[in-house]
Amino acid sequence: MSRRSAREYALQVLYSRELNPDTEAITSDGLELSESDRAFADALVEAALGHREIDETITAHLKNWSLSQLNVVDKNILRLALAEFYFMGDRAADRKLIINEAVEMAKVYGGENAYRFINGVLDQAMKG
Repeated sequence: MSRRSAREYALQVLYSRELNPDTEAITSDGLELSESDRAFADALVEAALGHREIDETITAHLKNWSLSQLNVVDKNILRLALAEFYFMGDRAADRKLIINEAVEMAKVYGGENAYRFINGVLDQAMKG
């Protein structure tokens, strides 16, 4: 139905794989994903998993935190946003949209102030 649903599905996949790497494939049940949105979600997951330098970028922009200290949802929202920014689109045109989508996911799935944290890290990471 939308790129937002595709991003949410991609977050579910990354979350599941991080908690249980041997898990069965996640289905998109309950999400109305078109064929193109499902392809986008799959490409996003592959970019996030296939480019581990994303974790280095996140770590470089954390202050007084390490990657292992981040909650699983926040860490994977950051991974997805950076994967989309660096490996899947027109950086300049998409920067604000990608950050906004990540912030919105953090408001829904993250902790009370996760959206502020996500916004700050992504703003810095996408400048360089």
